[in-house]
Amino acid sequence: MSDEPPRLSAEAVALLLEVLDLEEPFLNGAVAEMSPGPVGMLRASGLLVPHGHETVSASLADHDDAPVTLIRSEKAGGFAYFSPSGGLVAVPAARLARHRVEITNTLAAIGADLALPSARTPRPLIDGLLWEMGDARLGKRPVRVQTWFARRMWQAAVRAQVAAALQARPYPRDVIILCTSRAARFRGVTLPGTILVPIRDVLAAENGLAVSGEILDARMRGVAVAAAPGTLDLSPDGTRLRIHGGEPIVFRSDDHIQAIRKLVDAFHAGRRVPIRELTDHGTLHRHFGGVKWKLLKPYITSVKGAWGFDL
Repeated sequence: MSDEPPRLSAEAVALLLEVLDLEEPFLNGAVAEMSPGPVGMLRASGLLVPHGHETVSASLADHDDAPVTLIRSEKAGGFAYFSPSGGLVAVPAARLARHRVEITNTLAAIGADLALPSARTPRPLIDGLLWEMGDARLGKRPVRVQTWFARRMWQAAVRAQVAAALQARPYPRDVIILCTSRAARFRGVTLPGTILVPIRDVLAAENGLAVSGEILDARMRGVAVAAAPGTLDLSPDGTRLRIHGGEPIVFRSDDHIQAIRKLVDAFHAGRRVPIRELTDHGTLHRHFGGVKWKLLKPYITSVKGAWGFDL
């Protein structure tokens, strides 16, 4: 891999982080077909690499998603399955291809701005889940900060393994753990001796994987950092929301805070919220009031009665 950072898009970065948060960091061909541009970038950058083939597929001929067993067929020129309605159906090779995240290149891209010791490479502490990246230099701190990378920290079983790894390798100061998951997935989760940081919150740019040492340093010092364009940044207490890194929208009532938290969590989860789960007033205009709704209206839309941010 070259010293130049991978050329990616915001969509490619988001896709890679979502794959990393799966139980197994693999991407199948059927999903790759839906995001050819981002997948192509990740492959070209060495962040996704081929990893075998699927042995089953969804039916292409019977208008359902039922899995079908594949057979190798000379007539079909590869893998195929028998359909009651269509006979022998060939399955495109690309649909069966699997890819895995190439973790060495991924960690190199994530740590490119952290001035990690060049003589050391990331070391696995828990197979497939936790890696020691090394001592990062952040801001003007007199000492480097031990930095780890972890997948699926929202899962209690994973946190228990990480806690055991911390006990086996105690440090005099808190360890930063860069996490693949969205902040909403482990809100309220803590792990003694660590600072859990969602990677998405400290990226130097939305179209790259490099974690910004400056932003990470500010995060550790408790300094508010403006959100990157195209993101939502809600304060931990739910009282201040930045959209596209703009001026904060302030919420004071418990009803407003509860509703905006549900909307932000839904945005990060890729879903929308029925109006009945947000308010008894029947409309968000009446719920938030004219002044607040004027600020929120350009970014919130309704689809079949379900509301959500549309950025």
